[in-house]
Amino acid sequence: MSDRDDVSGRPSFNLGVTYTYSILQNSGLGVDLRYSEEGTRQEIGGFELTTKLNYVRLPIKFIYFFGEMEDDFRPKLFAGPTLGVLVGGKSEIRTEFGSTEVDSKDYFESFDAGVNVGAGFNYRLAESTWLNFGVAYTHGLLNVVKNGPDSSNRNVNVNLGIAWGF
Repeated sequence: MSDRDDVSGRPSFNLGVTYTYSILQNSGLGVDLRYSEEGTRQEIGGFELTTKLNYVRLPIKFIYFFGEMEDDFRPKLFAGPTLGVLVGGKSEIRTEFGSTEVDSKDYFESFDAGVNVGAGFNYRLAESTWLNFGVAYTHGLLNVVKNGPDSSNRNVNVNLGIAWGF
C-alpha cells in the first residue's frame, strides 16, 4: 500500500464474483465484484503498525483469450481500471507496553482507483463449466492516506474459481 521502502505487504484474501461478456472468439469484457482485505505492516523505532483496509472493489477488464473457442485450455491476458470503496478495517499499533486499535476509515480515504493487469487461463471441466485461474497486479493511482504522506494501494492477487457459460 505504500511508496515507502520501510513498509511491507501483508498477505490476506479477496473473494467475489466475476462476469465475462464475449461475442468474439478471442476477446471479451469482464467485471468483478470483490471483497478485498488489503494493508501493510511496518516497524518504526520500537513499535509495529499493522494496517487492515477492507474494500469492495470493481475491476473492469478487457480480456484477450488465446486459442480457439472449442479448446479445453485457454490462456488469457487482461487489463483495465479498478475502483474501490473502503468499507472498514482496523489498524493496530503495538509497542512493548501494549497495543492500540483504531478504525482505518478514520485515517484512510473512502475511495480508491487504479489499474489492474494480469494473466491466467480457463480450463474446461465440462460443457459450459470452466476452471478459472488468474494472477493480477493492481496499482493504485490515488493517495489513500488522509492528511499524511502520499501512499497508494498496490497488491498482487491470485484467484481461482468456477465459471459457468450460458
